[in-house]
Amino acid sequence: MQRWGTTAAETIRWRCARCRKSNTRVRRDVTQSARYALFIRWITNTSSLTDIAHAQRVTRRTLTNWFAPFRHHCPASISVPIIPEVLIVDGLYLESRSHCVLIGKTKAAVVFWLFAERETYSSWRLFCQQIHAPSVVVCDGQRGMRAAFRDAWPTTRVQRCIVHVFQLATARLTKRPKIDAGQVLSVLVHQLFAIRTRRQKRRWIRTYRRWKKRHDHFLKERTIGQQPGKKRMWWYTHKRIRSVRTLLDNALPELFTYIGHPEIPRTTNHIEGGINSRLSELLHRHRGILPEKKEVLVATFLSMKQRGKPTRNFP
Repeated sequence: MQRWGTTAAETIRWRCARCRKSNTRVRRDVTQSARYALFIRWITNTSSLTDIAHAQRVTRRTLTNWFAPFRHHCPASISVPIIPEVLIVDGLYLESRSHCVLIGKTKAAVVFWLFAERETYSSWRLFCQQIHAPSVVVCDGQRGMRAAFRDAWPTTRVQRCIVHVFQLATARLTKRPKIDAGQVLSVLVHQLFAIRTRRQKRRWIRTYRRWKKRHDHFLKERTIGQQPGKKRMWWYTHKRIRSVRTLLDNALPELFTYIGHPEIPRTTNHIEGGINSRLSELLHRHRGILPEKKEVLVATFLSMKQRGKPTRNFP
């Protein structure tokens, strides 16, 4: 066989000198690898099917046929045998309040993920059973999640995400509270981001307890009303401020675990910014696909993140 030019697709053509027939050499493993690379490029980048098809000099339908085998292959999460020191967890809904993915990640790479219908105690308990108990887990404080961690990992410490606490408190207090108690509490919530040392922590807790004692009688005020056809009823007048007080009371034991331990992040931004935001963008770009195809997209993206990036300056 001797080399005999190229085809219109720039593939090397080979010619037999004895029978004078030419043909191209087909390596299906290389072809599949190249097509899978195109599939990954389509999923994880901004290029559309039309753009990739134009670059490959094929039609959009041909490209769809190339990607068909990969659309039905959902990469499975590989449980890491190493016990993570710090595990950051969060959930992302693929549909509107249904069909979510639970993600566990260290600072370096994704550890494990699990698809579930909703973020419930049972789904998070199943998630915990698949990986080793970490020393510290950083989470947003969802009720079912915390209960599952408490039962499955009794020795694991919890760090509540400060950003989630701040967002929940600000949504209930509003950015400009009109009542004096709400204004002081809003200042305390904003000061959470400035706490770095144990001294600052003790000072903040003392200030917060003084605020609770000062406004205790004020927060017990009730409004009495009557609805047509119903019995007389009452409710707390300042229920929004009371809800923020309850939020801080519940989060306080797990709010400052990071103090004295610089390796513990105090937010879930490693997942929210590095994983969830990117997945939300990809799901929006590929909107309209079936739920099982969304699982393939998410699993493919997370499997790439699970491998991690190679270390520089080392072979």
